[in-house]
This record gives sequence, C-alpha cells and structure tokens, in this order.
Amino acid sequence: MRIRLIFIAIIVLSACQPVTLRHSEGVVPIALRVDDAAYWLEEWHWVSSLPEIQQREILASRESEFEQSDNPRNRLRLALLLAEGPGSVRDQGRALELLQGMDMGQASDSGKALSALLQQVIAEHDWFDDKIVDLRANLNESETRVEELERQLQELTTIEQNIQQREIPQ
Repeated sequence: MRIRLIFIAIIVLSACQPVTLRHSEGVVPIALRVDDAAYWLEEWHWVSSLPEIQQREILASRESEFEQSDNPRNRLRLALLLAEGPGSVRDQGRALELLQGMDMGQASDSGKALSALLQQVIAEHDWFDDKIVDLRANLNESETRVEELERQLQELTTIEQNIQQREIPQ
C-alpha cells in the first residue's frame, strides 16, 4: 500500500510546476510556487504518523474547512485523508463522492491529477476487496469439500475394516 502511495506521490510531483526564479535589478527575489498536491501528500504522511485522537481532530478540522468552502483545495485535502488516511479516519466511499463532485474547472492541473489517481486507487481497493471476498468464498467451498471427502474416506475406511474383520476366521 505504501509503495502505491509513493508511486502516486512521484506521479503527482512530476506534474507539479517547476520552481521559478525571477531576477530583477538589485536584490534577487525568489518566487517559489509550492504545489498543493505535493504539500497535501507531505501533510498526509505527517498525519498518518500521529496518534488516533489527533487524526480525528484533523479530520474534524478538514470537514469544517470543507463545510465553510467546498473549493477543490479543501475537497482534495479532505478526500485524500478519507481515501488513504489511517484506518481511524478512512472512509473511501465518502472520499469517492467528494472526488466525483469536484468542479474540475476550478482545480489546478496537479489537483486534477491527484483526484484521478485517488479515484483509481479507490477503484483498485474496491476490486481487491471484491476479489478477496470471492477468494474467501472459494476457500470456504474448498474447505467444505475437503471435509466432505475426509468424511467419505473415513466411512470407506470403516467399511473396509468391517469387511476385513468378517473375513478373518475365528
């Protein structure tokens, strides 16, 4: 799971705008544009290491920010936490609703990329969950079949022993 998130981070960071340096006469000011997606991923990593109670407080804070303004920035910050946050705050269904309801016209390019990646990750989670359910069902069926075959083998062994006992002259 962590590998997938690192991969997502690399892809999102590659979509980020480069650092721009402007030179004017005299003092050399540096204009740095920090991309939201890179910041959110760093923030997500920080939140994942916090104790559960603080994670819930951050979730409440993000929900409050989203209620005040449902712009793409707030929507993505909340969706990222819900989609890939620690188990105590994870709600992928709600995250998917937030991502699907986002106004892509207002989102930055990296925000759009992050949204698409999060939707893909959630879809993969759903696919894996369905696959696990299917595999568990197949495993249960196989275990039931093995138990039935063991029972039949035991019955056949008992029958064979009874036949052998009858054949032995006394």
